[in-house]
Amino acid sequence: MLHYLSKRALSSLTALFLFVSLMFFVTEIVIPGDFTTQFAGVLNPQQRAELQHELELDIPLGQRYLNWLRDLLHGDLGVSLYGPAVVDLLKEALPYTLLIFFLGTVIAFQLGQKLGRLTAWPVKSNHPVLAAIRKYLSGGVTLGAVLFYTTFPPWLAFLVAQLTARRLSLKRSFRGPAINPSKQIFTTALWQEASLTPPIVMMRIVFSFVAVWLILTWVNSLLRRRYHWQLPVWIQVFVFAGLLVGSWYAFGFGQCALELMAVAATPLVTYILLSFGETLLITRTSMMDTLQEDFITTARAKGAPEVTVRDRHAARTALFPVLSRFMVSFPYMLTSTVILEDVLGWPGISNALFDSLYQQDMAVVMGALLFVGVISAAARLTLDILYAVLDPRIRYARGQIRRAE
Repeated sequence: MLHYLSKRALSSLTALFLFVSLMFFVTEIVIPGDFTTQFAGVLNPQQRAELQHELELDIPLGQRYLNWLRDLLHGDLGVSLYGPAVVDLLKEALPYTLLIFFLGTVIAFQLGQKLGRLTAWPVKSNHPVLAAIRKYLSGGVTLGAVLFYTTFPPWLAFLVAQLTARRLSLKRSFRGPAINPSKQIFTTALWQEASLTPPIVMMRIVFSFVAVWLILTWVNSLLRRRYHWQLPVWIQVFVFAGLLVGSWYAFGFGQCALELMAVAATPLVTYILLSFGETLLITRTSMMDTLQEDFITTARAKGAPEVTVRDRHAARTALFPVLSRFMVSFPYMLTSTVILEDVLGWPGISNALFDSLYQQDMAVVMGALLFVGVISAAARLTLDILYAVLDPRIRYARGQIRRAE
């Protein structure tokens, strides 16, 4: 296992290095001019040349890359041409992206799995009307998942924004500059009097989400081992929401967290709608493939309830194709986050990235791309480890993964 983890970590670091190196040359070559181009109508040629020399924009591209790589190895991402350090600027924007991407991915995956199980399993009911209703509901859910999954992200973002902002009276975000973006959104008296900044509250929301989820998972596992029973899904949802909000108020940032989640509702809901459909469809297909398997017949012959057969036998087998596809599509999900942030004006990493591209502030551009690459590489490594732990067919021999026949 240790050799496998080392190998996967080395592979992720190599891919990350190649990605940021490629992006450095692509952005420098494709974008015409440099930072001083936007001042061409204000500065004369001599003044522009002096500014280029001061900002070290007149040195060869290869030397600039080596200088950037040298600073990166020392943990220095440079300074924005507008003054702030790139690290400080991205620290301000990173929690915005993590809030939407992390929470949205977890919720979308869980939602897709649950609905995939329900829509794939045969409807058995003594009442024909109830059976017909469940059948049509399953078909409607599947059709809705396909529509959301294949829709144009900006169009869906517009529809969700109209619903959340006007019909539900929730607050929506507005595009602001990359530097100190929170001041453009959180301007109410609550935030002016609060001792915590929005990025800190966002990180606490993410940590509390993980903690409550782990506690609830442990409780369900304990109930399953001792009593062969677990909490129903609807009870889990209410308990999870109660513990989550309760933890916010217990640690003194409840009002700030609720205010923040109201603002984040539009990008979060949009991302979930775009993401859950793929998980649902793959889970549904994998579950349907197991219906005629011998272990399903054996479980039914032993008298196991249909819920147990579905959730503890068929769903476990169907989990591996879902994880495999999830690992492949993960970069595209991260791309969806970038698109939504730019469309909705959510001041995350993409806000800093696109604003810096417009202004040709390459230090910020490369810092944002590096953060996106690190998030993607870390998530892919986590998924690889999770897949290796869950799949009992995987064995490690002489440092290589092999599948036992």
